[in-house]
Amino acid sequence: MNAETLIPARWFYRDNSQKTMLNWLLYEFALKFYDHIAGSRAKALAKWKAQLTDERLAEFCAYYSKRMRLSILDNIEGHTGTTVVYAEYVTDYLHENSQGEDAAIRRIGGIAWGELLSTCAACPCRCLDRRSERCEFFDRMERGGYLS
Repeated sequence: MNAETLIPARWFYRDNSQKTMLNWLLYEFALKFYDHIAGSRAKALAKWKAQLTDERLAEFCAYYSKRMRLSILDNIEGHTGTTVVYAEYVTDYLHENSQGEDAAIRRIGGIAWGELLSTCAACPCRCLDRRSERCEFFDRMERGGYLS
């Protein structure tokens, strides 16, 4: 299923003041994370994925992405040397996972995050540098799509 259909951009803001470049980046990460988990062939996730609906997976990816906010900001602002992905980002939402499932999810999250940052390096939007600025893409999505 299409991640953009399952994860609406409106999940990443409550009002116009939250339509920021950082929240757009978190939305983009949720989409990429969803695609990576949905497409994963990791044996550790086979049973877990079989028990989840596409909608539940989408909700988790949005949740996980939002939890990454503090780690991202800590890294950007120099408090940590990297974007740290804490185990609680998974276990607070998915209580019944095995350690292997949690580790596989975090590993996939790291891969998705790395790919997003690679894409960001060539993107003129500079979401991380302009993280507090208003993002017009949320308004475009409300009008019917990214290119609207």
